[in-house]
Amino acid sequence: MSTMTPEQIAALNEFGEADAQADYFLCAPPEFTRLFRLAAKQIGSTWVSMIPEYDHPLYNRILGLGVGQAASEAMLDEAIAVFKQAGCRNYLAQVSPLAQPSQIPQWLAARGFKPGSNWAKMMRGNQPAPAISTDLRVEKIGADQADAFADVVLRAFEIPPAGRPLEKGFVGQPGWQHYLAFAGEKPVAAAAMYVKGELAWLGFAGTLKKYRNRGGQGAMFARRIQDGLDLGVKWFVTETGEDTPKNPNPSYHNMLRSGFQLAYLRRNYVHRAPLGPIREARRALLVVAYSLKYGWERLWQKAS
Repeated sequence: MSTMTPEQIAALNEFGEADAQADYFLCAPPEFTRLFRLAAKQIGSTWVSMIPEYDHPLYNRILGLGVGQAASEAMLDEAIAVFKQAGCRNYLAQVSPLAQPSQIPQWLAARGFKPGSNWAKMMRGNQPAPAISTDLRVEKIGADQADAFADVVLRAFEIPPAGRPLEKGFVGQPGWQHYLAFAGEKPVAAAAMYVKGELAWLGFAGTLKKYRNRGGQGAMFARRIQDGLDLGVKWFVTETGEDTPKNPNPSYHNMLRSGFQLAYLRRNYVHRAPLGPIREARRALLVVAYSLKYGWERLWQKAS
């Protein structure tokens, strides 16, 4: 990493994540895409992804702004217009400190964005995968275990069951590798990797609370790194919340043990606005209705 320019470091980290996020959205089943109005659009080198019916900043995101090409206020306004035209009121711009020009934070402030928390952007090269021990069994999975993968991700990240089609739709799709860790026959941890050329993005790492601190995520980092090396990957990127004395982050230390280094801290700039009682009620009803629908379908599937 020491031989790379700041521009190269930013491009690997931002586009590795942005390309994976966009593909994850584009793999969603048509019914989910239509009902929740999911979309991903590229504006120059910037990706805009959104789920208007969720209208949550973690799903309505601007990624890659000012990386690969200098941003302009017109480019930022075009990205924001995508949200506004879809009726989104809550969205997030994640801006690398290496993004150009340096005035981007001021542009965001003038448009109602507030600085929020930092995410730690992490990267590693093609050094050998670390040896990590665990009493869990790690397996690479295919589309036939997409529901089991979604079971873990929904519970680990506390996502409503309405999100099941999104969390299973990309399992087994081109470019993606998916993994489960098992305690006996029970899937208890999940992880994924998106490979594009010589770059891999690692994400969706979640473990059910009862089974944490058993080395599962460390072992899945090691497995993903080895599988990526076998595919010719030269760079691995990922991200997590900033590790601070007040809010220590075990995921950050898992990444360090797996050979990742901190590339930079990336600020989240958040735009929030109330939905209003009618819109909020409509959003809640849609999520509840489809949580019940997909929840019952999964229970029936398990019982069959």
